[in-house]
Formats: sequence, structure tokens, C-alpha cells
Amino acid sequence: PVDPARYAAVNDEVGWKSPSGNVYCKLGSTAFSSGCQATDAPVPDGADCDKPPFSADEMSKGFFLDPGKVTPMCFNQGAFGVENAQSLDYNTSISHLGYTCYSRLEAMVCDAGSGHGFVLSMQQATSN
Repeated sequence: PVDPARYAAVNDEVGWKSPSGNVYCKLGSTAFSSGCQATDAPVPDGADCDKPPFSADEMSKGFFLDPGKVTPMCFNQGAFGVENAQSLDYNTSISHLGYTCYSRLEAMVCDAGSGHGFVLSMQQATSN
């Protein structure tokens, strides 16, 4: 685990990016402030990517995290970017406000608790 203070952002949030720069994540205490999005990823099952004038290809894909719940989403803007985001090295994890995310070479893997979480990478966007 890394020290979340190293990734501190505004409003008691922490934020980071994957070493590849494809995935951006943030963990916060307010509604819609936690999750990850990828510039390049498949459309997650259950995500509404029909948001004219944007096509699914133009949007980033990812997930919102809430305690014990994951919501698939497509984003037309940077919902989880933080200023001067640092990379979360592969094979490390970060925990904040009850969530834990793991940076893996294969994907960013986040746990929302109660058996719910997601896997996000260029190859996959799955949740449970």
C-alpha cells in the first residue's frame, strides 16, 4: 500500500493515474466523486454511451464507486482527473474512505466493499 497523503487532492480526495496514462482515478467522500475512467477501454455492460453529440468512441469509459456499489458509465469529460496526477506504480495499492484500488500491469482493480468492484483497462471494463 502507498500513503494516500502522497496523492492528496482537494476536499479530502485522493487521485492518481495509471503508469500507462490510460486510466485516471479519484476517491472522494461525496456522491459521484469516486471511480476511474479510461481514455481507451471497452464500453462496460450497463453503461449508457448514447450521449449526442458524442459517440461511444469519443467518450472515456469507466465506473463510479459508491459504498458497496459500482455504476458503469461513459464520460464526455474528465470526471476523475486531478491536477498534476501522479502515477500509482504497478503492483501497489491505495486505500481511502473505505475503497481500495490496485494498480496492476493488466488493469486498475478497485474494491467498493461488500463484494463489489471493477476491473478497467484497454482490454476490459467489467464490474460486479
